[in-house]
Amino acid sequence: CSLPGLASMQHIHRGHGFRNPIDSCQSHVATPDRPARMHPVLNLRQVCANSKAKEEDSDLVTRWVGKIFGKSVLEDRAPMGIKRMDWSTVKDLDVVLDRVASPVSSDDAYMATLRPMLAGTSLEEEPLRCAFSATEDGWRAGVFQAAVAGYGPCLVLVRTKGGAVCGGYNPLGFDGQGADKASMGAFVFTWPSGDTRTSVYKLPKVGTDQLAVLDRPDFGPQFGPGDLKIPLVGRGNDPANKATSKLVDYARPPGGAKSLFAKEEGGKTELVEMRAYVRKGGKLKFELDGVRWKSSLTDDETGEGPPTGIFGM
Repeated sequence: CSLPGLASMQHIHRGHGFRNPIDSCQSHVATPDRPARMHPVLNLRQVCANSKAKEEDSDLVTRWVGKIFGKSVLEDRAPMGIKRMDWSTVKDLDVVLDRVASPVSSDDAYMATLRPMLAGTSLEEEPLRCAFSATEDGWRAGVFQAAVAGYGPCLVLVRTKGGAVCGGYNPLGFDGQGADKASMGAFVFTWPSGDTRTSVYKLPKVGTDQLAVLDRPDFGPQFGPGDLKIPLVGRGNDPANKATSKLVDYARPPGGAKSLFAKEEGGKTELVEMRAYVRKGGKLKFELDGVRWKSSLTDDETGEGPPTGIFGM
């Protein structure tokens, strides 16, 4: 797979590096003598952190257990032999904005540019492969679904006619079963100017986790009801490479841009390239454990992807 117009990524891979969007926005953080300026990405994380701290402070059950059994029970990671859940090890719970992922040896120049965004995701340390390229496989929804369905988390990358480089991350993967995916771990991203040497805007879901990804068997990838919509279906005068973006369910970048595309494109454009990345390996293997389905990674053809209707249960 090749992505025309991203030759600059070779330079990034060799030393220019990736700059966390937070690093370029420190002026938005409040100080004692300067109030905070609103920033859609930073303030979301701050609100979440403040909310979590309040929840911990007002946890009546935790305080009650501590008073009855003593603080030593709260400090014990496996009280009475029951191991506590370490949520810090769980991937895709939310979008990580305060660090970047480390390089993976198998990354090519393109993957190396995208890799830093995968911090906190299930793909953070996984070798990637390009499962779909529209210029090679065709601008067809059915081909896209067949290429990515069942392989787990998926990163979609596009370049617009106006030069923007953008896309989205689906932590639950595509399966084409017609179910809407709910997740706070999904995000969209953009380099509006197309210059990947600059900071990328990594934009998390806002509000609730609902409608993070809309997955349709006869449709291309869609993040939010309309935050990034790539039908891959030609209708009337609309070509199959048409894309639209109106940021509502995902955060907006600094400056308040309402779409992921280049400024002059507004919320509607045509794509000149589209790629989809998944974990290098086989489809996920699902097994029923009591009343719950559990998935596991495979490196061969033993996985068949999610059973029909699993996301609608």
